[in-house]
Amino acid sequence: MKVNPMESGGFDGFPREFQDFLLSLRHINTTERLEENKIRYKALITEPLTRLFYGLAPVAASVDAALETKPSKCLSSMYSDMRFSRGAPLKEYMYVRFREPSREKDIPGLYFDMGCEYYSYGIRIYNQTGPGMERIRKAALAGGAAFARELERAGGLGMAVFGAKYAKDRFAGVENLILRDFLNMRSFRVGKDCPVSDGVFRPELLEEIAEGFRGAKGLFGLIKDALRGGGPDV
Repeated sequence: MKVNPMESGGFDGFPREFQDFLLSLRHINTTERLEENKIRYKALITEPLTRLFYGLAPVAASVDAALETKPSKCLSSMYSDMRFSRGAPLKEYMYVRFREPSREKDIPGLYFDMGCEYYSYGIRIYNQTGPGMERIRKAALAGGAAFARELERAGGLGMAVFGAKYAKDRFAGVENLILRDFLNMRSFRVGKDCPVSDGVFRPELLEEIAEGFRGAKGLFGLIKDALRGGGPDV
């Protein structure tokens, strides 16, 4: 990965003004004010997010060397997809995504998301499918102790399993409650959701996310191996 000049400055937190700016975008995010808003967006969001990315990229590579770490593939741009956000040219949120390349479905990855009121980080499966989830359940049932251990480890770091659950318990025979809850997910992510607070404006945010990524390494590996077991894009 090429060294970016921004990397030398290091991540020192997001500017405190970013939160008010994102709130204001709800009212001023117009084509007429685009050039004015782009200047502030770059200073308050794009530049610190890029510094955060360069701090996280080596951590993501240590979790899985196969994860994509090119900035153009990992960083959110400032521009909205106009197919879905007509009249609102700038994104009102930001993200960093480290995903496994060369897959179209069931793509395991690490993520950081942030809006004006929240931030979140952890493991996400992009373009998740039912067959992919079945492969994960099969692996979790076969290696229950390992999955339960890694889910507990993630929980110790404040992470939880989020997603849509089946209406009825399909795995009542599984004694470990953490594993049973996981198995009953129709789709999921594993992450920590936090309100925006003073920590966002400090360098320590980088280490918080990095610690979460490192702590999720074992679970990420189990999920990736399970998805790989069915072959690519099955």
